Amino acid sequence: MEPVIELISTGDEVLTGLITDTNAGWLSQQLLEQGWQVRRRFTVGDRKADLIELFEQRSHYADVIIVNGGLGPTSDDISALAMAEAAQVPLELNQHWLSVMQEKYAHRHREMPKSNSKQAMLPQGAELVDNPVGTACGFAIKLNRATLFFTPGVPSELKKMMSDEILPRMRQQLGQNGRSQVRRFFLFGLSESGLSDRLDHLTWPEGIALGYRANLPTIEMKLIIDTDDNVAIDSAEAQLLAEVGTHLVARDEMNFAATMGPLLADKDLMIFEDASAGRLTDTITIITREFEGHYLAGLPDEAQDLGEWLHTAARPLTLAIGASGPQGTPIALKTPTACMVQTLQMHFRDPLSQRRLLAFVALDMLRRYLAGETVMVDYDILPCSERVTLSA
Repeated sequence: MEPVIELISTGDEVLTGLITDTNAGWLSQQLLEQGWQVRRRFTVGDRKADLIELFEQRSHYADVIIVNGGLGPTSDDISALAMAEAAQVPLELNQHWLSVMQEKYAHRHREMPKSNSKQAMLPQGAELVDNPVGTACGFAIKLNRATLFFTPGVPSELKKMMSDEILPRMRQQLGQNGRSQVRRFFLFGLSESGLSDRLDHLTWPEGIALGYRANLPTIEMKLIIDTDDNVAIDSAEAQLLAEVGTHLVARDEMNFAATMGPLLADKDLMIFEDASAGRLTDTITIITREFEGHYLAGLPDEAQDLGEWLHTAARPLTLAIGASGPQGTPIALKTPTACMVQTLQMHFRDPLSQRRLLAFVALDMLRRYLAGETVMVDYDILPCSERVTLSA
């Protein structure tokens, strides 16, 4: 039976939205990498009665609870006190952690403020969880069914403590890892609503769920797998790719440098760009430095004109992004055998997003050519107004 893991984020600033809770999302992802799915997430403010009630209530249902925030030296940092009252034990001074804090301040040639002593007060019976980065130690404590791990809210401290301290303890308690796994597919050109129309009516094998994460210019599709049935897993992947495989640009991680870099190693690539304002050149630089790039204002704004211009001005392998015109922006790929141009209409108002999308389309056309795929495809988010192919 899979363990029940829950997350609790504390703090009025998180509850009211003054601070975006990036820690909870990061924790969920890290635990999923280990094969454990988070079952529930809660957010609670700095009211002690609410914290006590939530800790006590969830301790009957979860096997592991990770509590983030409320371990600082100020009066509103009350996670340790609330946990002690939920467990009906007193707070006790952890002399070891007090000494650690004093040494950290001495190393900085500063005297430790008296308020920091509060961070060494832990519920009786709690196990200290080391924090090599900051002054707020974490702790682990058992209550009813659950083991609760308390962590500071500073992201850098949380991440170090998770990798070095908490994950090893969880493996010892729950086993080396869970059976959950994730297969990631990065898609370009589809909207979340478009994906929903394609996929939501399908039936997926038991133990397999879909996850979406939009991060312009791509959407990350996840098969979240909680089954050992390899036939079902492969069937789910095949069903997913049958619907959206045309738009697949990467698996596992979005890394053009790793996938395209070797394919461009012996290529003489040239780039011209207008509407993308140098964004394509900047991106290609990450992939390979063996190219020649030009930012030219006044390139053609129609597919036919850009294609004919490239025939006389470019090398056998050239990418070009023209000027924005009434029909949209033409994007071209010239190869030794043909010049393929498509004019795409942009509905994103943010100039930076427009440039990123134009550069990504050009890269996608190049990636498709290098991989032997169809170079020009329909993008739901970028309607095509014209498409031209000129032979070499």
